[in-house]
Amino acid sequence: MNPIDSIKSLQQYYPLFNEGYGTEYERFALNKFASRMVKKYNISTVLEMPSNGVMGIPGIKSLVFAKMGCEVTVSHPSQEFLDTARSVWDAFGLEANFVKSPWTNSKFRDGSFDLVWNFCVYEHFDNPAEVVQEMLRVTQKYIFMEIQNPLNIGFPFHRLYHFLMRAPWDHGSLDQMKLSSIMEILIKNNALVVETGATDMPPWPDINIRLKEMASKKNNDQKNNDQRVDKNPADKLRPASELKDVNEVINEIRSFQKSSTKNEIVFHLFNIWHLLIESSTPTPLKKFYAHHPYVIAEKI
Repeated sequence: MNPIDSIKSLQQYYPLFNEGYGTEYERFALNKFASRMVKKYNISTVLEMPSNGVMGIPGIKSLVFAKMGCEVTVSHPSQEFLDTARSVWDAFGLEANFVKSPWTNSKFRDGSFDLVWNFCVYEHFDNPAEVVQEMLRVTQKYIFMEIQNPLNIGFPFHRLYHFLMRAPWDHGSLDQMKLSSIMEILIKNNALVVETGATDMPPWPDINIRLKEMASKKNNDQKNNDQRVDKNPADKLRPASELKDVNEVINEIRSFQKSSTKNEIVFHLFNIWHLLIESSTPTPLKKFYAHHPYVIAEKI
């Protein structure tokens, strides 16, 4: 199976995750970008550190690298998280190494991977400089980070949603949602910034929720808040608890046969939008419309 067919075979599962079109498109756009990155930078070994389980599906962001033929390692401080992630990967029939490790002073040797990356966790670190230094230590070539975009025109609505739902802001520090802050650390550590840009530019604001669910979410938020108290740094990066049980998702993956006609149409529209709009939009404009800026840096 060639890489393009591999990515298509992965995306057909996204509707099973009950995340809404926003997160489905986010994964779609990231997979498109990651597949290009693997070929452009000749990547064969990948470490996601820490793997953050965005939207409650542990370890799922790195599936695309395995589909592209890379050897993948998923790292997180929580063994429970890693056990769940392994179950998800097993359901897909894909392999990865699952390593319990902190994200500073990690277990990995110097220069162990072609690429070390993470997604929307930089904003949560109390010690971002130390994390970037550790990523640079264990990579032999590149590091890659995506963050949230506070300049996005939908970002104020995202903030308003949290206010109206009386939900705590759990997306990290606004001051750290800047590529400039990452690049400053990279320069201090003698890393070469080779590419910046942004992915995930759908025609809707960056609010990871379907509007019809807002009422039920509001009722659940107070209950879930009690479960989000940070007992240790790893708690910040554990999966959200609002989605269906992960075991239910795993069972659906294993019993999956074929995407519905509706889902095929949705992903066809995703492809059209990505090809005609996101792929051709100049980077300066993406700063205001895309949801996730990124930086790729080379270890010198």
